[in-house]
Amino acid sequence: MTHVLLQGAEVVHHGKELPFNPIWYGVITIVIALALLGLLWSFRNSLALDPVAHHHDDLGSGAPDGRPGSHH
Repeated sequence: MTHVLLQGAEVVHHGKELPFNPIWYGVITIVIALALLGLLWSFRNSLALDPVAHHHDDLGSGAPDGRPGSHH
């Protein structure tokens, strides 16, 4: 049984050769991640965070002081 395990350990499977050194996969991944982060960063402050403040069609309805509610 140990003879079979030793033979299995000696057999080394060499797959397809990589096109470049493995370190470059990490470098390329970091560059892509930074590029995507830059793209995301370029859209900062482009969303109106308070959509209620931009609705002006309900100004007439509400309390006399401008708050929504019934007139007294």
